Amino acid sequence: MLKFYNKIIAGVDNAAIYQSIALLLFVLFFVGVILMVMKKPKNYYKAMSDLPLEEEKRINNKNTN
Repeated sequence: MLKFYNKIIAGVDNAAIYQSIALLLFVLFFVGVILMVMKKPKNYYKAMSDLPLEEEKRINNKNTN
C-alpha cells in the first residue's frame, strides 16, 4: 500500500512542500482544539457531564408522578 502512495507522490512536483503544508495544517488544527478545550471553564464540562443524569432524573420524575 505504501508503495502505491510513493509512486503517486514521486510524480508530483514539490511534493515535499505539500507534505509540509499538510503536516503544518494538522498540527495547527490539533493545537487549536487543545486551546479551545483548555479555554472553557471547568464548570462547563461539569455541567455537560451532568446533563444525561439530569435528563434521566426528569424522565424518572415524570414516570413516578
